[in-house]
Amino acid sequence: MALSLALTACGEQAVGLSGNERMAVLQDGSGEGISEWTASAEDYDDHPHIPDPDVAVDVTLPVFPTADAFTEALKERVDEEVADFRAGTRDPVSLGVDWELVAAGEGVLGVRLVRSEEDMHGMREGYSTHWYDATAGRSAHSTELLAGQEALDELDAIVGDELADDEEVDGDTLYPVLRTYDSIGFNENGDLVVEFDDGHLSPVIEGHVPSTEFGRKVVIVDHETAAPLLSDLGERARQASMTENADLEPAEFEEDDDEETPPPVPGVFDARLPDVDCEDDEVRCVALTFDDGPVAATSDLLDLLAAEKVTASFFLNGSPVLTRPGPLRRAYSEGHEIASHGDLHEHMNRMDAEELPSQVASVSAMVRRQTGHTVELFRPPFGATDDDVHREISDQGMVETLWTVDSEDWEGLTSDEIVDRVVDLVEPGGVVLMHDPQEATLDAVPEIIRLLRDEGYEFVPASQAMGFPEPPHVFPEDWDGSW
Repeated sequence: MALSLALTACGEQAVGLSGNERMAVLQDGSGEGISEWTASAEDYDDHPHIPDPDVAVDVTLPVFPTADAFTEALKERVDEEVADFRAGTRDPVSLGVDWELVAAGEGVLGVRLVRSEEDMHGMREGYSTHWYDATAGRSAHSTELLAGQEALDELDAIVGDELADDEEVDGDTLYPVLRTYDSIGFNENGDLVVEFDDGHLSPVIEGHVPSTEFGRKVVIVDHETAAPLLSDLGERARQASMTENADLEPAEFEEDDDEETPPPVPGVFDARLPDVDCEDDEVRCVALTFDDGPVAATSDLLDLLAAEKVTASFFLNGSPVLTRPGPLRRAYSEGHEIASHGDLHEHMNRMDAEELPSQVASVSAMVRRQTGHTVELFRPPFGATDDDVHREISDQGMVETLWTVDSEDWEGLTSDEIVDRVVDLVEPGGVVLMHDPQEATLDAVPEIIRLLRDEGYEFVPASQAMGFPEPPHVFPEDWDGSW
């Protein structure tokens, strides 16, 4: 489908886009200094999980004559997109990717990618903009048009105010994370355009992914308001979006030994606590981990952890992530560790080996599609594991993470019994298993925190409590996986 037709069918008709609600487009096809690279499903044959039957893939990307690094970065981004669509959706059918040039000048190139996806839930469109800074010789995310995390937080607040009265937007879905703000650019007037994928901000539907029927959501921030939030790259990107003389061949970057390290990418969060050294014998570290979410109660749990200033780890399952992406984004944005508990909550050591790749890849793909974060920890449901499970988790670059203390909250214990069990059994370096769907667990968490703090414990994410092991690794090392 031609890009202009896709935008008309799923954009203007769905939400009544006016001219200033669309990013400036300088070119949307080959010619005039840009050639194209195309790919199909056969070009992505090295992914950990390829569904049967495979997804139909149709990708077209621009090729810039003097910006090879940008061309390759776009290819890598779409490779990841294909892998995540294959693994992170239900019964995927087809994925198309097309492009528009939205900036060319001031040493900046900008490309807007449009995804057309079909799975068992129907068709949807998604959007992302990608930037190349020729002065630094590197690609940049949309959020790097902003001058740091505080600027992204401020933009998030502006967007939240603009969408507050929109009944098609759930206020508990908008958080300042990379993947929510992965499509930022400028219109022909130089105003900031922030757009969101079909369904990305939609309200929860129990047992179903959020509805895409509301289409693309967009917020325009006038330049006077947006200007203080822009980075140097952002201001140059604005000028490059309004240019009448597109420069498609920015000077090739020459490496400089004194080149500064790029600042942190806004919207990317690290759960580790840099001021806590768990390897110090005088420091008592413990990780609180929660399985089986996100669920309705996860927001209440996050409120408790925020009030206590405690960082935890969340091991998530597939269908809950698809149903409630909002609490996932919130947990990530508030600095908690996001990990995988597998797609289906079933005994993986009873599965055939060919079933394992999808079980391991799915939640990682879902999390990355919702946040931009790449999962590093995997916990098999029930702790049920074997050599095949070990191998698949390691092959997909994750550390197999079980626990040292089982709260047994899943056995129907009262909150007092949960508290007593955890506090009695915990030791430094411990990883505590709990479940956020359990009401008694939420009642127990504040008392667990209070009592363990009284004993001098520091609350850290699971990866930090374990000492940041690299795959292949199973924690604890003596776990026998017998279920």
